[in-house]
Amino acid sequence: MPPAERTMNRRLGFTLVELAIALVIGTVLTTIALASWQGASSRFAVRGARNTFVTLVARTRAQAIENGSMVALGVSTSGDSVWITNGATTYEVVHFMDDNHVDLRSSTGDFRLCMNSRGYGDTNCNSFSSAVTLQFWRGADSTSVEVLPLGQTVY
Repeated sequence: MPPAERTMNRRLGFTLVELAIALVIGTVLTTIALASWQGASSRFAVRGARNTFVTLVARTRAQAIENGSMVALGVSTSGDSVWITNGATTYEVVHFMDDNHVDLRSSTGDFRLCMNSRGYGDTNCNSFSSAVTLQFWRGADSTSVEVLPLGQTVY
């Protein structure tokens, strides 16, 4: 058979079996990538929630110093939310379940941290007298921050 005829008889493209194998391999790789991404996004969410809380404590301190008056940080573990108030004025509210899909848990339940005009926690106004551990959960991932009575955060 002349060389020209041999090339004419060859098929171009892929067989159905080759396409099926390529699809199966692609599906397996996609599944592995999505599982890794979901794990990473959960870890990022709980760390982001912890960093948001630490920032809220710093904002509470800054508002107290700026206003020259008592400013309170309220934490509701049942509502998964944190807010900053000065009397009847609410400066900021963060709903961790709505914003980050993160569940808040605490060693004492709901609590309040009050900052005086010098930027220190007021132990007469606080709803706790010893360190409180606040945990941020999403799925199997979690992180925590410890809030001390004078307003320090440790993580």
